[in-house]
Amino acid sequence: MARIMPSQVIQTIDELFPHAAKPSSRAMLLAQHSSRLLGILNLVKSVPDELITLNPTDYADLVLAESTIEEHLASWRARGDGEMTPVKGCDVVTVIRRVLARCPDEYPPSTTSELAFVKDVELRDSIRRDIGAANRALNNAEWKAATVLAGASIEALLHWRLQEPTPSPTAIQLAITALVTNGRIGKPDNNIDRWELHHFIEVADHLGLLKPDTCTAAGLARTFRNLIHPGRAARLAQTCDRATAYSAIGALEHVIRDLS
Repeated sequence: MARIMPSQVIQTIDELFPHAAKPSSRAMLLAQHSSRLLGILNLVKSVPDELITLNPTDYADLVLAESTIEEHLASWRARGDGEMTPVKGCDVVTVIRRVLARCPDEYPPSTTSELAFVKDVELRDSIRRDIGAANRALNNAEWKAATVLAGASIEALLHWRLQEPTPSPTAIQLAITALVTNGRIGKPDNNIDRWELHHFIEVADHLGLLKPDTCTAAGLARTFRNLIHPGRAARLAQTCDRATAYSAIGALEHVIRDLS
């Protein structure tokens, strides 16, 4: 089944029932609207549960609106006439549009790690959205998206960790010097925002922020993430597939475990 976003349902409602954009409007919905109402109902039911982020009152209104449509469609099939009962003074289409307008098109699934150790709320939510998107891509067999997003999430987490008070900037610089001297990495840019994923992995490894098995897994994720660049993918004759996606997601879970 195709993934339907709340905004897509709203767009369809606006095309079929333009009046619904007015929050308190009430239109007369009759049997002649059956096919349109059934279509909207099916679209609403196709929205992933994790995107229905409503308070109890709005959620109740949505359920009432859906139930009202179902009941009247059955009644119209039997009798073929009658006006649809409003929900709290508004027609059901207006109610559905109003509550869906409060739902996001992207949100971490309930299974996404909380990342409570990241104290910056905006940054935490941003990383969680990427992790949620990576997991959804994995579930939808979108291997490249899952691979790349998992790698990006690893990079974001390590970027955050190396800017925490500990280890100190001096300790990080000593780690960089040792790694460059040993030939593990080339000298990274002085601006950490311009580092590549392997810089973060090697420095975090040297500082003991990650376990050895995590570094191994993350190293694979780094290689797979680079496949987003067409030139590299062509040179290596590799593509993102089920294996790269699961490896990258697994590496991400390792990193989250070590940083928690």
